[in-house]
Amino acid sequence: MTVVYHKIIQYIDAHVKDDISISDISNLVGYSVNHIYKIFKVYSPYPIMEYIRRAKMHYAANEIYTGRTLYDIALDFGYETPAGFYKAFKSVFGYSPSTYKNNIKKEGFLMLINHVQNIEELNAVFAFTKTLYSESHPNYGNDDDGYSNKFWNTQWKKNPGLLLFAKDGEQICGVIMGEGPDETPDVNWELLEANGNKPERQPQRNSIVTLFGNGVATEYNNKGIREALFVEMEKRVKSLGYKSIMSGIFDGEETFYAKMGYTARVLIQSEKYSVDELKSFNEQYYEYEVTATSIYDEHINQIWLNASLLDKGLRKKFEQEIGDCWVQVIVNKEL
Repeated sequence: MTVVYHKIIQYIDAHVKDDISISDISNLVGYSVNHIYKIFKVYSPYPIMEYIRRAKMHYAANEIYTGRTLYDIALDFGYETPAGFYKAFKSVFGYSPSTYKNNIKKEGFLMLINHVQNIEELNAVFAFTKTLYSESHPNYGNDDDGYSNKFWNTQWKKNPGLLLFAKDGEQICGVIMGEGPDETPDVNWELLEANGNKPERQPQRNSIVTLFGNGVATEYNNKGIREALFVEMEKRVKSLGYKSIMSGIFDGEETFYAKMGYTARVLIQSEKYSVDELKSFNEQYYEYEVTATSIYDEHINQIWLNASLLDKGLRKKFEQEIGDCWVQVIVNKEL
C-alpha cells in the first residue's frame, strides 16, 4: 500500500492547482474509491479530499511570500472567489491569507524564505538550529556529532540552494537543510562517443536528498512557516533532478510528516538478537511488513519495516517491548 500512497501523493503534488477528483485518482492507481479511502486511513491524518484541500493551502502559503496577489493565487488554486480561498486558508492555518501576508511583509521585507548566501547567514542559521535541539538532542552541533559547524559548512558549499531559512524581519524563525548526495564524477563524453558508445549526456543523480535539522521557533508554531519551508524544499529538490526526500525524525513529529504526505520505515538494530529473532518479535507484537534485512559491520543485525506514521511512538514501543535494540523511524516522500 505504501507504493500506491506515494503514487497518489505524487499525483496530488503535480496537479495541486487542478480540480482533482477521487475518480481520477482511482483510475490512475487502479484501485476502487473505497480502497483509496482505506489507504488514507492508514497513512494520513485526513481523508483524501481533505488532504487535497490542505495540500492546496500549503502550496498557496508558499506562494504568498513571493509577493503575488492573493486574488491571483486564489484563482490558480481553483477558487473562483477570494472568499472561498480565505475560508479554506483560515480553516487550515487559523488565520486569513491577508493576515499571513501582512505578517511576512513587514517594513519592506519581501521574502520570507531564502537559502543561505554567505558565511554570516550560515553561522546565524546554525546557531538558531542548535536552539531547536538543545533539549531533545543535547550533543547537536558538537564536533563529534554529525551536525557540527564544519558539517554544515561542507553541505552548504556542496548544495547552497538546499539550506533554507525563514526570516521575520531580521529574526530567523525557521530552517530546513537538505543534504544532496555527491554528484556523479565528470565523464569524458567525447572519448566515450569516439569509442562508439552512445551515453546519455547528463549523468544520473543519486535519487535521495536527506534532511538534517528542520523546525521553527516556538512562537512561530502553527503559522504555516514549517509547511512553507517543506514545500519550497520539495520544489528545489525536484527541480535539481532528485527523486525523493528522507529524514530521521524525533518522537512527536509523526503527525506533521503524515500531514505533509510522508510515509515511514522503521529500522530496528541489535547486537544481541539475530535477524530472525527481530523478525519474530515484529510478528509477535506488530506484524508490520518486513521490507529488508541486513547485517551491518558483521555484528549489527537490522530489519526494515513498513509502518504507519499514525502509529505513534514506534521507537519507544519496540525498544521497551524487545529491549537490547535501538530503533530509528525514517520518513520518506517520493517526488
